[in-house]
Amino acid sequence: MRITTILVLCLILPFSASAQRQVELGIKTTHAEQIPLSVTPFRAVDGARPDHATTLEQLIVADLEFSGIFKITRGRISKAGNGNGADLVEVRGVLKLKNGETHFEGVVVDAANKLTIGGKRYVIKPNQMRQIAHHFADEIVRMLTGEQGIASTRVLYRRKKDNMWEIIMSDYDGYNPRVLLRQSVLVVYPRWVDESKGLVFTSFRNNKGDLYLRYLKEPSSKPLLSFKGLNYSADWSARRKQMVVSLSKDGNAELYIIDKGGKIKRRLTHNRTIDTSPSWSPSGREIVFTSDRSGTPQVYIIQSDGSNVRRLTYHGGYNESPAWSPRGDRIVFVSRIGGFFQLCTMRPDGRDYRQITREAVDHEDPRWAPNGRHIILTEKRGYENVISIIDIYTGGRRILSEGDSPDWSIR
Repeated sequence: MRITTILVLCLILPFSASAQRQVELGIKTTHAEQIPLSVTPFRAVDGARPDHATTLEQLIVADLEFSGIFKITRGRISKAGNGNGADLVEVRGVLKLKNGETHFEGVVVDAANKLTIGGKRYVIKPNQMRQIAHHFADEIVRMLTGEQGIASTRVLYRRKKDNMWEIIMSDYDGYNPRVLLRQSVLVVYPRWVDESKGLVFTSFRNNKGDLYLRYLKEPSSKPLLSFKGLNYSADWSARRKQMVVSLSKDGNAELYIIDKGGKIKRRLTHNRTIDTSPSWSPSGREIVFTSDRSGTPQVYIIQSDGSNVRRLTYHGGYNESPAWSPRGDRIVFVSRIGGFFQLCTMRPDGRDYRQITREAVDHEDPRWAPNGRHIILTEKRGYENVISIIDIYTGGRRILSEGDSPDWSIR
């Protein structure tokens, strides 16, 4: 949410066909420094359904393609070690029936040496096909890179439907959307907290912006902060087990650290301007945020004890909504360039500025995937807001759904 919007607020104190259609808008990618990977057609034996084997293969391939890590070919390798070093890693899968249950075994093979790199076995229960595919795709990423993939993660976002505000949770690829909250009054800033076991959000159900907490295993949300003015813009630190929030209880928006019970632990900022949109560093030692203390919105950084505030952005006159990469190496933020809001990144010291998006539409609300490679964001296309994902290395992009204000779970 832009600082101008905050100023206005301060003044007023199951899977669906539509989801499938949105996901099938597709992915545009480029190939650069990708791992060659061959996927052999999955087999169905001992009475298992061939169409289920094909579906499982297609889902896994889609996850691997979206990861941006692999250059994938389909079909059995005829000659391992074909002289150019390509397609030396092969993925194989077998689906079989055993005692009335469907079993899947997936293996990753060094085709040149005919050695098994690793494998997984699963019992697939009804409606678990996508879940198993995501898990095995993540395992393939782990086997070949040493890092877990993101296919089993989830995303949060907000949307307005039939004059109702909703908070939605879905798989990372937009499938299996689930409505967590539906109400007639405005909600903003849904954010994962507590290792993605719950979420916080700001609701105006009491004619003011209060912060609420909802754990996924609980049937309803409960008030977390209800100070005078706005209680909003929370970010969770996995390292510190605390949140940083923006509160206007003393007049203007300032940053505070609170525990997950809503108790204020420390006030961080003290000035007459708006400080908002905080994001923790992975270490929990620093926080990046937006402030208009220089006269226009800019990105600043502060120590978690409130010391050593310094400005990071000097490109352009309007920079906001920073988010710190889980890897700690980059900060993404929104910058107004040529009349549109574009995504840019920089190092935590403000150097190595890079512009990520260039289309003539507004790009807002950036948040990182746990791999530090993909960014989920809002694209404002005319009167429609859509949730998109960008691979900052390959340029791959996917549109997930209508909505805005997304956030990405941990692994």
